[in-house]
Amino acid sequence: MFKSSFVALALSSSCLAFADAEQLDAIEVREAKDFEYPLSRVVRDSVVKKEVLRKERVQHKNAVSLARAIDLEPGVQTTLTCANCGSQRVTLNGMRGENTTILLDGIPAYSSVSSFYGMEAIPMAGISSIEIMRGAGSSLTAPEAIGGVVNLVTERTDQNRFSYLVRGGERESFNQQFLGIYGSAKRGTLISAQTNQLGFFDEDDNGVAESSAQSQRAVFIKHDHRPSDRLKVTLRSGYQNLELLGGATQHLRSKTYPSTLADETSFENGDVRRRFTGKLGQISDRIRLKRMDGGGSFLYHFDGETNVKGAFSLAKQEQLSVYSHGYDYDNDDMFRFFDLKVNRVIGEDHLLTVGVDHRNEEMNSDSKFLYRVNDFYRDSFTFDTLGVYLQDEWFISDRDELNLVLRFDTMNVEWQDPRIDQNDLKGSVFAPRIHYKRSHTDALSSRLSFGVGYRAPLTLFESQHGTNEEGFEIGIKEFERAETFTYTLNYEGPLRSSAFSASLTQLRNMAYGDENEEPIRFRNASETMSVGTFNFLHVEKVTSNWTVESSVDWFRMPDSYKDKLPIAAQETRARFISDYHFGKNEFVATLNVIGRRNLRSYNYDKNYNVLTEDPDTFEDVPTSQKSQIAPMFYTIDLFLQRQVTERLKLLAGVTNLLDYTQTKAKESPLSWRIHQDHVHLDNRHIWGPVQGRVLYAGLNYQL
Repeated sequence: MFKSSFVALALSSSCLAFADAEQLDAIEVREAKDFEYPLSRVVRDSVVKKEVLRKERVQHKNAVSLARAIDLEPGVQTTLTCANCGSQRVTLNGMRGENTTILLDGIPAYSSVSSFYGMEAIPMAGISSIEIMRGAGSSLTAPEAIGGVVNLVTERTDQNRFSYLVRGGERESFNQQFLGIYGSAKRGTLISAQTNQLGFFDEDDNGVAESSAQSQRAVFIKHDHRPSDRLKVTLRSGYQNLELLGGATQHLRSKTYPSTLADETSFENGDVRRRFTGKLGQISDRIRLKRMDGGGSFLYHFDGETNVKGAFSLAKQEQLSVYSHGYDYDNDDMFRFFDLKVNRVIGEDHLLTVGVDHRNEEMNSDSKFLYRVNDFYRDSFTFDTLGVYLQDEWFISDRDELNLVLRFDTMNVEWQDPRIDQNDLKGSVFAPRIHYKRSHTDALSSRLSFGVGYRAPLTLFESQHGTNEEGFEIGIKEFERAETFTYTLNYEGPLRSSAFSASLTQLRNMAYGDENEEPIRFRNASETMSVGTFNFLHVEKVTSNWTVESSVDWFRMPDSYKDKLPIAAQETRARFISDYHFGKNEFVATLNVIGRRNLRSYNYDKNYNVLTEDPDTFEDVPTSQKSQIAPMFYTIDLFLQRQVTERLKLLAGVTNLLDYTQTKAKESPLSWRIHQDHVHLDNRHIWGPVQGRVLYAGLNYQL
């Protein structure tokens, strides 16, 4: 009864999808305008909830990087963890950025180390869609994705196409994207390139930027070859270059760390809200990132019921950093991944997958101040994991589908500094996953899933930079482990679609840096953290040319979890999007609403505006505590596009139309922060937008 559908699945190059987005050839071939796409954002045929963000929607956001493209999508938040250094982390289901795994065409391509600054470096040129799968166990080959998986799906190569997109506007913003594809059914090559730059934002005009300036360059090449009906081979390579300049507004490129740190004499009356009068190096961060990566896959069909697929990924990333906290920090990260799996149709109702994958990462760090001047511990490490898995996709009936996975991993982490007392972490993890889909009617379906994930805590020093310039110690004895329960109810009709989802993640052995110890000590939390997420998404086709989308998110987090986050998370929010087509024009308006929050739970009560020196003891005394309540606020984005000719589109837009920033709300991210027995300047009191309004215009030419 179901055998024919299994054979069709096995014959496609994506027969092992299991929601790690390997169903690439199943993407619809025909070109379609944005308003012709299905209303539902949830992939209907996937047993695991998979939400798709298409490239047209990315352009509506004026997004040039992954960090900006998926921000504020259901269950997703891009968090700016440091206003000076510009680090942005993508969080899913309320988990930290370290718990998000990035895939490229279904293959792991980034580690938790390389993604620390890498989210802003990942370009959108050459990307056809972004798939978001939330929750532990959402990917077959990424068990460390406790928060979930983001898969970048690149453009097909079986076409001939050329496009050039250019946008420019305020704040020195300028973006170019080039895409060239030459191919046929047998072979094809894709080449994409992107450049991007954005200037500083100093909303209170005190000489200290609330948002770093950045410049980015990227190139991506992919080649597909189908020498026979049985074999398909794909190879890819890429290069990315990112520079972030934070703090000083004069594009200062610091070459070494400052010899003295900012103190009460560095600002008028010691108040961070007033003019900075100190040395520029005391407020300047500079981060440079260079990355080269490669990878590929092959798919070979033995017959109509059996095939084998292999995939590999390599990435070498170099980071060079100088921080205003008074130190430098560099690292080289080498990431390797290999996966091999066999698929076979068993009987008429089962598709069986057996596979093995291996992951290896080596990170070596260097610092003049930390290692040669002060002889602090190095955070260099090696990490190896070997996993085997068995998956059964069972089509129980026309309306019921069950996906069962048994996965077993062995892991070994070794910190390279011999002075670290417990310099290794070894163990094994059994990570089962169960995903069940029930089609109640042709339009209404439910999904129920349970998944287990794990993470080796590797991003130590860099994840806590700015709080531990005195070095660190390691007291981590366990791997992080999480169980996620998720229920989704999805309705898809001709004029409207809705999706409600609720998830609960039980995070055990959470690794964090304990700032109450000096030097900072990384340890496992003894408490199990229960983080809940509730999402509702509704899309309504009001008329044939007008579509309205609305979504609501609520994140439930215990205070003990909030206390260990690097930055205050969004807890409640709503979004409304109106997409209207009239004649040759398209107009998109987006309203984002972020709810009120108590910041004290996030350890923000240590942040102050004013620093003075006690005349009797000569000790630093902070006063005027930063606000501990983040108010409700909203932002508006507009996008307008006109089809001038068949090949040329003109576009214009504005992000943050009302120019709302937390600095203009009288609360900049800059603060004096109490750290044990001393006070230092910090730029992490972040709860709202730090970038103001940007007007832009451009053109999109396609051939």
